[in-house]
Amino acid sequence: MLAGSGCSAGRTGGSGPAPGRTSGYAVAGTELTENEFRYGLAPRPHRDVTYQPDVVLIGGGADAVRSVTADGLTWTIDAKATGASKLSPGKVMFVTSRGVGRVVDAQRAGDAIAVTIAPVEFTEVIRDGTFVGEQPVELDNAISYSSEGAPWTDEAAVAAAAPATAAPAAAPVSAGAVVRPAAFTEGALGEAPAPGPGDKERVEMPRPATGAPKNTRSNGFTVVPKCCRGGVGADLTYDDSEIRIFGSFMVLMDKPRARFHLAVSDGRVTVAELQVLGGSGLRIDLEGASKVGTARQIDRQFTVPVDFSVPVGLVLGVPFSFTVTQTVLVKTAFSAKDGNVKAAGEYAINGAVGFGYRNGSWGLHKVQGPFIRSSLIDSIRGPSVGANGMLLAFKTQFSIGFGAAGFSAGLNVALTVSTGVARGSALDQFFPAAPGTRDIGCRGASLTIDMSYNVGYTIPAIIANVINFFLRVFGAEPIPRTGGIPNPPETEKLFEATQYDPPSCTS
Repeated sequence: MLAGSGCSAGRTGGSGPAPGRTSGYAVAGTELTENEFRYGLAPRPHRDVTYQPDVVLIGGGADAVRSVTADGLTWTIDAKATGASKLSPGKVMFVTSRGVGRVVDAQRAGDAIAVTIAPVEFTEVIRDGTFVGEQPVELDNAISYSSEGAPWTDEAAVAAAAPATAAPAAAPVSAGAVVRPAAFTEGALGEAPAPGPGDKERVEMPRPATGAPKNTRSNGFTVVPKCCRGGVGADLTYDDSEIRIFGSFMVLMDKPRARFHLAVSDGRVTVAELQVLGGSGLRIDLEGASKVGTARQIDRQFTVPVDFSVPVGLVLGVPFSFTVTQTVLVKTAFSAKDGNVKAAGEYAINGAVGFGYRNGSWGLHKVQGPFIRSSLIDSIRGPSVGANGMLLAFKTQFSIGFGAAGFSAGLNVALTVSTGVARGSALDQFFPAAPGTRDIGCRGASLTIDMSYNVGYTIPAIIANVINFFLRVFGAEPIPRTGGIPNPPETEKLFEATQYDPPSCTS
């Protein structure tokens, strides 16, 4: 499925932009160099911060980086950079705010070293330090980092790395049934053979951008990510000539921003606080159509292959960033050929989302709502000779810390919104149900909002599966999906409701 880092070193080991060239992007009034824009800010020693003894700070920071693969796992750096010779499996490399991780492989390639890393917890990097963001960090001017070309965006690679116990395709809905919200399928990490001769070569991370990113693809879907002043979300399209899907979701926000406080003593988190402010609503739109009915369904989980990141700057010499990542789950349940379903809704929410931790105790900031602006159930359309339904779930994670490509180490809080819609057969308009029997013209819609949080890292299951498939090349132990406290991340249900029309469909 993938080439090893030794092969990718030759593929991605370019010289990179000239050191000192400016990017046009400023942090705290200082313009980033082109290399800092691409790869992140470098850490600097500070008297009030103690790093763990196995952490290796690489001199030169972004200027020492030659390239990085789209999956964020293999960093090719200048072999002459200070600290580069100390890199070996088991060490923790810290070269920039995005280049942080436990070394699983380091191979010399001419005057460069290809270093493959795995995610780390915040306390695996920092032993002592107190980090506070007094002023809100605004998400208005985010940098868009694309992981297009990473293996977890490729249908064949995802299928090869999927656990043997992967969930089956969605079953057809029965007459009048509702497709209920579902949690993301986690499952055990699957094992797979090492890459072979026909495996796919890894690609280099494209240059990041500011503003609206381009269309991209992930696990068979065309994805248009959206961010940031008005909120964060994405448009999704799938069309294989038999099944067509369109989905759109948005966490509406009014000038999103964040505050944080993180204290570590002797490698243990003593204080952790994160507030994400500006939440104002949710917007959901989904459509599905099938020409094949029960013969095929869609059951796909994938990441939006762009993370939106705002460099906070150096806090006691440690480069922090405010980052947003998104994961999506789409399921269909068509029971008839030429079936279709369509619905849209918008809901208001108010307040901040976040958490606080002190002296072993947790507290939460919970949004208020949702309050209906336009109801999903009122908008359900889609005549068909059978019952049809769709489920769209999306997880939006806000993180403050360091790291990249969906496994940022630091403070994490996420909202998971899951919505299902279903419509019964249109035949009951012409052949009404007999007295005393169930009306198959039912409509149903459901909405669930969960909040999860932790201090450490959280990797989407689809990414963890593919990463562990790849790391077997190096004989590395599988990485856990989550690390830190609490582990696994705590989940709090904020809202859950199901509507039926007519109400008798409840039975």
